[in-house]
Amino acid sequence: AIPSDLQPYFDKGIQAYTQGSYEYAVDLLSFVLKSSPDATEARRYLRLAIQKQFSQHPPSQLSQLGLTLATMPIRWWAIVSQWQGNVRSAIDLYEWLLSLTPRSPTLLMRLAATLIRTGLEDGALQTYEELLAINPSHLGALRKLGRLAMKRGNDPQARQCFERVLQLHPGDLEAQQSLRNLDALGTIKRGFSA
Repeated sequence: AIPSDLQPYFDKGIQAYTQGSYEYAVDLLSFVLKSSPDATEARRYLRLAIQKQFSQHPPSQLSQLGLTLATMPIRWWAIVSQWQGNVRSAIDLYEWLLSLTPRSPTLLMRLAATLIRTGLEDGALQTYEELLAINPSHLGALRKLGRLAMKRGNDPQARQCFERVLQLHPGDLEAQQSLRNLDALGTIKRGFSA
């Protein structure tokens, strides 16, 4: 939930997003997240605004490579912050890096893992979904999203993820075992409801 003192900024950010003022939306929604990191809906719209802004003005491949190299020390700083348990700092760094390279699978996976460590599972769920919208065949995101959905009791989403893993990687033991577990849970749930 958005705190009441931040609600006007969130509303203006959503309005800017719907009107196509993505840069303004990014500024407003970033402000909301700085003050309230668990504002999942603000995080989702921030990611969408950054994606739209990026697609309007995509950088060249050469500038993307240069940006990746130039931000390498910040990437390492984010990883070190995460290892040291300074997860809020790591989240801020990953989100700043994603504002520069919003389609980076590595950064999205690291951000999702960090969000899970802080208990922000809704944000992690949305981050995995964002990555899968970019690359529907990303095995790591499918596995992690499947586990998270299973943990949260969203059996249909978990099943869909594990079935997709098996389509991409037939014989995947973890996906097979997870589907068997989902079948067993379904049987148990039907037994309780009878």
